Amino acid sequence: MVLFLHGGGFVHCDTTSHHGICCRLAASSGAMVLSLDYRLAPEHRFPAGLRDAQAALQWLKLAAPDLPIAVAGDSAGGNLSAVLAQWSRSQPDLQLAAQVLYYPALSGPVIPLSRHDYAEGYMLTTDLLYWYCSQTLSSPDQLFDPEFSPVFADHLSDLPQAMIVTAGFDPLRGEGELYTRLLREAGGTVKYRVFPRMIHGFLNGYTLFRDGRTALREGGVFLREAFRKAGSRPS
Repeated sequence: MVLFLHGGGFVHCDTTSHHGICCRLAASSGAMVLSLDYRLAPEHRFPAGLRDAQAALQWLKLAAPDLPIAVAGDSAGGNLSAVLAQWSRSQPDLQLAAQVLYYPALSGPVIPLSRHDYAEGYMLTTDLLYWYCSQTLSSPDQLFDPEFSPVFADHLSDLPQAMIVTAGFDPLRGEGELYTRLLREAGGTVKYRVFPRMIHGFLNGYTLFRDGRTALREGGVFLREAFRKAGSRPS
């Protein structure tokens, strides 16, 4: 089972906008994919969407106790997936098989070089990132909350194996690179994949971009192998 969290800066998009992505991920992984319509800002500010995702993950475990579970998401959904993976460590009987993070937002106030190099001209701009934060958070202090910026977690050990995918021309690329390094330094298993010619959000253009289809296929293969290692093949 895969819990998928859609992107959209915590402000927009839904299960409809990411339906095709989930279908391809299901086909390539062989797993059932549950796509969640979590609450969005600014009507529902942080951590409302995260609480929805946590509740969905707990429900999944109760509904299918014998199936391995993974989390996956893109952009803001990648953020939620990373936070869920950290949170799952404290939950009895909730051991995730894997996490797949597509061009995730992870580091809050930590500003990687990519935010400067690709600040404008590639659809997602640095100014837009700051606007998303202003719509999502109630206080600037929340930028440092590990539930919003998972790089600030007390420790990054004992996390499920991860696949982190970034786009070459993306202000968030550096955040995926940073999290990959931190997870590996903590002893984690990480497959890192960069698509150097792509921009942020390229999965949504999978009908146009071969790299979008490739990224979804590779994510599905990664999940399939993770489920195999967890001791149960997805149905």
